[in-house]
Amino acid sequence: MLEVSQLRKVYGPDPDGEPAVAGLDFTVNDQEFVCILGSSGCGKTTMLRCLSGLDRPTAGQVTLRDSPVTGPPEEMAFVFQDYSRSLLPWMRVQRNVAFPLRYKGLSTQEAKEATDEALTAVGLAGSGQLYPWQLSGGMQQRVAIARALAYKPRVLLMDEPFASVDAQTRAGLEDLLLDIWQRYQITVLFVTHDIDEAVYLADRVLVLQAPASVRRSVEVSLPRPRDQLETKQLPEFGRLRAELYAALDAQTAPA
Repeated sequence: MLEVSQLRKVYGPDPDGEPAVAGLDFTVNDQEFVCILGSSGCGKTTMLRCLSGLDRPTAGQVTLRDSPVTGPPEEMAFVFQDYSRSLLPWMRVQRNVAFPLRYKGLSTQEAKEATDEALTAVGLAGSGQLYPWQLSGGMQQRVAIARALAYKPRVLLMDEPFASVDAQTRAGLEDLLLDIWQRYQITVLFVTHDIDEAVYLADRVLVLQAPASVRRSVEVSLPRPRDQLETKQLPEFGRLRAELYAALDAQTAPA
């Protein structure tokens, strides 16, 4: 589905300057759930911006379904970390969710149906006439996810989308995301710096080192469906958590 080949990104006029992303190589399969794990400042967000076509890489290539990514692809949606800035406060929830659908050429009825379906999928069927500022943080992030779903993407990019909510809300959003991923059969690339979150969600975890390059790829074979209590008590969950923790430490985990 997605192939990243020798991706390099340097900010500034000098292409040989200090890179934010350096020699990044990996692939993502159709309908796979891949988590990207790395410490703050290692280039995770820059990588996502290059994958989504929002930033042009200095070198290398991103390919989506055999087509080079030179701008934001039609088949891809992006959920940002800061939901409060990604939603338009003067628009009601329903209009926020429907906003990108104008670029798909849908009729008014088709857009309404897609919006209603997406809001129902995230548990906000009765909130369409509210404004974002009338909702809690967790509900606002659900609106951001609904907006991405209404667009019906094949690939969903998510940049630490649950980092700003409390632990209980975060657990609920994780389970919501897994349900959506399985129901809509989409490919998810999810950036996080939370090891437990990565193990709980993913089929595979890529550990990045700075500047962004893959240090380790770890398969997650935990059974699905997953449960916040039962899954996290499994011995394999603890083993994977320890392996990823070690992989984040360059001194204890050789590349």
